[in-house]
Amino acid sequence: MEDSKRFTRRQLFGGFLQSHLSLPTLAEPTASEATADTQEAKAARRPSRLFPVIRPPGAVDEATFLSRCTKCNACVDICPHDAITHAPPSFRSAAGTPMIDPAKSPCRMCADLPCIPACPEQALLPIDIWPIATARLLDYNCLAHQGSFCTVCEEHCPVPGAITLSEGKPSIHSTACTGCGICHYVCPAPTNAIAVMPLALDRGATPRPS
Repeated sequence: MEDSKRFTRRQLFGGFLQSHLSLPTLAEPTASEATADTQEAKAARRPSRLFPVIRPPGAVDEATFLSRCTKCNACVDICPHDAITHAPPSFRSAAGTPMIDPAKSPCRMCADLPCIPACPEQALLPIDIWPIATARLLDYNCLAHQGSFCTVCEEHCPVPGAITLSEGKPSIHSTACTGCGICHYVCPAPTNAIAVMPLALDRGATPRPS
């Protein structure tokens, strides 16, 4: 073999063979590709969880609601009080689906509940309509409980017995409360004294129909 064809041991291990014989090499991933792979791996390992949302009256259980709702806006358009809006992008899998934000416009509990028959996909049903959420009084923010006079929530509550006064201090009774959010909407406290939370399906809330 000619001298030009002979490879020393140092040349072989130094990459000479690869450069002269054009052997394929494995490309190193770029920083962006490595980051993307890491994010995808984390997403694959992350458990799938439903994002808590306050749904319109008559909503079926959350998983079924997401599978049925087509975001057609029928319930949004027909609501006479503009109480039904769209979940923002931050609500993950629920983004764009109908929801109620009591801070902006609570459910007014229409007598005929037009949102339910308007739904063409049976994501809203006239079964087990109430409650749609859970209201909790935060004593430390409540004007009445902190020594001032205030009965606004009790005066505006549309459900008899859902909010009662004792020595001028309000209490919310979960057995009567529909979760409409009107009390939260009208609360005049500097820091709202009423929290309205989505139904916790895994914490003993009444199961929704499917």
